[in-house]
Amino acid sequence: MFDISNARFAFLDIETTGLSPWFGDRICQIAVVITEGKRIKSTVDLLLNPEHDLSPAAAHVNGLDESKLSASPKFAEITDQLEALLKDAVIVCHNAKFDLQFLDNEYRKLSRSVEYPNLIDTLLLARDNFDLESYGLQFLADAFHVSKSPQESRAMADALTAKNIFFAMMDALKPNGRPLDDYIGIYNSPAWPEEGVYLPTELSEAINSGRRLFIKYMDKDGEISERWISPIEVMGLADYIYLKAFCHTREAERTFRLDRIIEVAVEVQK
Repeated sequence: MFDISNARFAFLDIETTGLSPWFGDRICQIAVVITEGKRIKSTVDLLLNPEHDLSPAAAHVNGLDESKLSASPKFAEITDQLEALLKDAVIVCHNAKFDLQFLDNEYRKLSRSVEYPNLIDTLLLARDNFDLESYGLQFLADAFHVSKSPQESRAMADALTAKNIFFAMMDALKPNGRPLDDYIGIYNSPAWPEEGVYLPTELSEAINSGRRLFIKYMDKDGEISERWISPIEVMGLADYIYLKAFCHTREAERTFRLDRIIEVAVEVQK
């Protein structure tokens, strides 16, 4: 049985070139924070050459430099290092299905499979145990009075924030008297989506909120437009994942390629 005070944890966060490995997107950054209990023992922040262009949304969110990425090692070159970090650790990440589909894809390219026998998803942990308006990382940080870690790297900042949120949630759950083992799941490759497309938490929540969205959208020519839309459905077409929505600017249904939505905000209900 795991004792949270001395268990080895690996808080994992990745950045990707886009939203879907099934359409060629790859991992471009991996951050890992290793702790024994709550004590940080080491941190690793790796830039990777994804061998794939950054999408407009990814470039906007993670601020990574394509030239630095192209000069970085490929995933195959850091696999042994990553496995050594994660070995014998309880792996913790936020919205695990999204991250793990990308790791699974990278291992597939190496004709290998991946298995994580001890995995905790802070998104599921929060949804199962706390009644909140949102379960995005920043909202959880605010809800549990956790300050977002000031890091130049978004991946490392998110890994450290997930660490702080995880321990705050576990402290809040102490009165339940449940052991750490009760919150641990098992992940086995492969990770083909069964419930549809896995998306980042904030984007998924926005699309499924039932409210109008304000978006900034970059078209294929790099032109940015702003508009209000009402989502209808997410769908995979021949080349990528799209959002079908009613566009209030055009007063007509339109499809928007999801990796070109560089900003999204949910309409505030009065």
